Amino acid sequence: MAQNFSKIEVGPAIVEYGEGADKVTFETTIGGVVLTTETTYRDQKTDQTGETIVGKRITGRNVSVTIPFGEYELSVIPKIMTGAEVVTGTGGTKVNVKTGVGQNLIDTAKIAVIKPIAHKTDADFWITLPLAYSETDLSYSFNNENERVTNVTLRSTPDADGIVLILGDDTITATP
Repeated sequence: MAQNFSKIEVGPAIVEYGEGADKVTFETTIGGVVLTTETTYRDQKTDQTGETIVGKRITGRNVSVTIPFGEYELSVIPKIMTGAEVVTGTGGTKVNVKTGVGQNLIDTAKIAVIKPIAHKTDADFWITLPLAYSETDLSYSFNNENERVTNVTLRSTPDADGIVLILGDDTITATP
């Protein structure tokens, strides 16, 4: 098989999370966007075959995207952090971050799309999490050596068809 160097992909990406007025576009990252899939398995063994594996079953598949978001914008925090709220009043705007105890993150799931900068308008190169919920943690360093980064992890949960990840154009449908 001949090598095809044109299929080697490098470079940054943006991530779009949500739709409409609640949509957040992560365009400035520090450290790179990382997509991870983790599949869990169960070995099947029988008494008659001892420790020899006679079957192996998938028990689950988890997908996550980590986004080290480099822009500090108060209005974005409540859109990506469950339990945070914007308060606008006399003198400006603030964000209250509450404990969030008991809130179900699955209830907040929405679409997430990773778009490589080199293929920002070509859906064949996009990666879609049809339903993703946000796990956001703030880690702000106040020094001359580091930028303040909002660490966002989007975790996929299955949609109605059991899909957790789409590689390529999500509008393509099967032909009968």
